[in-house]
Amino acid sequence: MNRNNKIKQKSAGRSIERVNNIINKEVNIIADKVAKNILFKQYVTITIGAFLMSVALVIYFNELGIVVGGVTGIAVIFNNTLGVPMWVVNTLVNIPLFVLGYKTFEKMTFIKTVYATAMLSLFLAFIPNINLRTDSFPVNVVIGAFFMGMGLGLILSSDASSGGVDMISTMISNKIKYVTIPEIMLIIDGIIITCAISFFGIVKGIYAVIALIIETRISDNIIKGFKRSKLIYIISSSHQELADYIVNTLKRGVSYINIVGGYTHGERKMIMCVVSGRELVKIKQMIGRIDSKSLCFISDVNEAFGEGFTKLT
Repeated sequence: MNRNNKIKQKSAGRSIERVNNIINKEVNIIADKVAKNILFKQYVTITIGAFLMSVALVIYFNELGIVVGGVTGIAVIFNNTLGVPMWVVNTLVNIPLFVLGYKTFEKMTFIKTVYATAMLSLFLAFIPNINLRTDSFPVNVVIGAFFMGMGLGLILSSDASSGGVDMISTMISNKIKYVTIPEIMLIIDGIIITCAISFFGIVKGIYAVIALIIETRISDNIIKGFKRSKLIYIISSSHQELADYIVNTLKRGVSYINIVGGYTHGERKMIMCVVSGRELVKIKQMIGRIDSKSLCFISDVNEAFGEGFTKLT
């Protein structure tokens, strides 16, 4: 009897192990498909980003003599002064940087950065210089900065970079620990823009700085997301009524945090929730109607994902 029980237990154990192996294989297959899908989307995004950057450079910045730093800025200087094609400069400058800095980035990030640089050079070589510019120089600068910021933001949001200054800054930062990568990038871009002023003049140098600010702002918004959310904390004697409104009317979740007043030493509940900017307006209006003495703290949330927000892909 005991022997039969042992045989049955071993058989059941083997069956469970087989089922677990099958489940693990299926999970791995699904995870692999998801990873490949994400990688494919990233390469498509990088390609679009490189195209937009090329449009900004070929149609706007190169024709206007606007240098916003980076290797592409060096390419604009060489093209305008010596007639060297921008794609040639971008390729020749980046090749030795990739050789020196291939250990600086993670393997996949490095591969995507090489791809982004290659696509940028390819588009710089083949995009025709179609005159899409307006009669207004400042408007053209803004349009160029918009395309440049969009393209750069798409590339950076895909865990890649356009090479050049990014790689130099990372390598220097690894050697000089007390200087950050953004600080080094600012110094290098500043040197390039200063050099450009000697060729194109101080007025275009000022426009270049304005373009760089616009470009940085747009790329930053793309990386962090245009649909930024708001984190709100509410301390109110009518916390239950406010929570019911948020949950039932706005269909947002709330959390309670137990707090103790430093003056009264009384225990109270504080509401915490993440909402959109439009929903925040409605909550503030409701607070004014229910309990105008409520204490609120509001801060920006660069990114919110999950139920009710952006889905993770």
